[in-house]
Amino acid sequence: AERVISHCGGASCAPVRPGLPVPLSSPLAGLSRPIRIKEPPKRKPVDRWTKKRALFGAYDNVGILGGFQIHPKNLIMGPTWLRGWRGNELQRCIRKKQMVGDRMFAEDYHKLNKRIRYLYKRFNRTGKHR
Repeated sequence: AERVISHCGGASCAPVRPGLPVPLSSPLAGLSRPIRIKEPPKRKPVDRWTKKRALFGAYDNVGILGGFQIHPKNLIMGPTWLRGWRGNELQRCIRKKQMVGDRMFAEDYHKLNKRIRYLYKRFNRTGKHR
């Protein structure tokens, strides 16, 4: 009769390695076939000069050269229609349309209107504000 591998916990259950005897207390003792051990996967070569890695720490010199007077986060500014304002995606799209809609390209303006239409339907059909 073959023994079935039961739930083994922690270090008490060791895999069979070719050439090494299996202790009798092991749940693997008495099995007719040895269990195959998978090798760890090969390490993938990493590109150290991707755009993200190359620009990591790009604003660190601001503190060194500027006497630590300005924080790098103050240099990165968002779009004008989002500065100092919070809201959901529908409100954000409507605000963008009001502030810069007349200066947008036709295709971008069309996509923004489609997004507003979709979000308007979605917000009115689902959620706690019905």
